[in-house]
Amino acid sequence: MDIHKLNVFLDLAKTENYSETARRLYTTQGNISKQILALEKELKTKLFIRGHRRISLTESGRITEMYAKKIIHEFDALQQTLNQHNIESDNVLTIHTMAAFSNYEGFALMSAFHQNFPEVTLHFSETKDLVLVDSLSDNQADIIFGQYTPGLNNNLETLLTDQDNLVAVLPANHPLSAKNVLSINDMLQEDILVLSGEESLVFNKLSMMVEGQQLKTAVAYRGKRIDIILNMVSNGMGIALVMDKRVDISNDNQLIKRKVRLNTTSNFGFMRLKQEHESNASNLFWEYITQAINQHMN
Repeated sequence: MDIHKLNVFLDLAKTENYSETARRLYTTQGNISKQILALEKELKTKLFIRGHRRISLTESGRITEMYAKKIIHEFDALQQTLNQHNIESDNVLTIHTMAAFSNYEGFALMSAFHQNFPEVTLHFSETKDLVLVDSLSDNQADIIFGQYTPGLNNNLETLLTDQDNLVAVLPANHPLSAKNVLSINDMLQEDILVLSGEESLVFNKLSMMVEGQQLKTAVAYRGKRIDIILNMVSNGMGIALVMDKRVDISNDNQLIKRKVRLNTTSNFGFMRLKQEHESNASNLFWEYITQAINQHMN
């Protein structure tokens, strides 16, 4: 039902005069008549008794007047509620990130944004690497932070904030700990433990230099939790290949990191879907991070 027709009807019920209602609603008498006839047709009833100079409501008209007032009232309340919801939603920002996000520069930038714009309600949570992009397409997140993969993120806008490299984590008493940089052959002699989500990077880098089957045999474990992988390393169950910033072992005397002789640099940053930036909070955050990156580069 057209709410405008109900408003015209209620005004006409009050004035009982087509000309007066037309004047009050800044339209023509003919347009008022068309609106009332259309409403009567829709409701399948006669709403007014039409006299020579004045009109009056029929019994059906009085019933309609009672319900029309309720409908208009509820519609106004709906609009006010939706407007308030939109205002509040416009200042809510949901960010999903990969695990160990706090070790990256992106976390410091997000924290600085939160301090500078306290009016924005920030919902932040870590999630699995493999479903980060899905959380954007499923409208679960406005922005994500994770590894940038060229060619796979063509539908995303990206602000790169970090670079990271694969490192080997091994027991401090391991024979390979004497080396500062490990070769591919060094690693292939060991059981390799990798983190789910990073395994694609490990395979892409190593498969260019070794046989695929040899690599698959070397990777003994793929896990979702870095703490479990590090515990396995501590217990001599293999060496871990992980991104350097994801692992903080500064307080662990039993583990050490070693560089690997590979070009394993990867980029990390914030990403969002192109042309879907309806939220004021999303745009505000994007502008803030962009300015911070530009200032750092200068």
